[in-house]
Amino acid sequence: MSPIWSGAATATDMEVGVRGGADGSGHNLEESYVAAEIYFLKQLPWGTRIGERTTLSSRFDMGVIYLEARDDESGMLAIGADLVLGLWDDAMEFEIGFRPTWMPDHEYGKDDYGGWLQLTSHVGLAINLQPVVFNYRFQHTSNGSMHNANPGLNLHMVGLGYRF
Repeated sequence: MSPIWSGAATATDMEVGVRGGADGSGHNLEESYVAAEIYFLKQLPWGTRIGERTTLSSRFDMGVIYLEARDDESGMLAIGADLVLGLWDDAMEFEIGFRPTWMPDHEYGKDDYGGWLQLTSHVGLAINLQPVVFNYRFQHTSNGSMHNANPGLNLHMVGLGYRF
């Protein structure tokens, strides 16, 4: 495996977009949730080609999320990184990522997430029709046992992005 880039000067791919979705937590939570996110992704300078048309890369991942449950609404800020497996010259991408998340209002109706610091992990799929990207992400947000125990929030999110 050889590096496909080794410095920030060649890592210029960026993406901005919107996502929306709803909870998939089922029986775990008292409330039903809807969410909307504005996101920004930036290619990081670490990656490798692992096949003729396959890459493994990393990227910065930031999102501002609006979260609503019944009569409660608030925002979250999530900043972290993704590991991305690109197939067919990156026409399809599988991602896995982790983002520490600031949740200033951690009580939604009968659900209490225990504190302002949460941990969000996700897996996803993106279809890249350069410059337009369609994506799906399943993400789990919880306090990672740092605060009172809670079941966490699972969201199914679909999105539309623009790469430049």
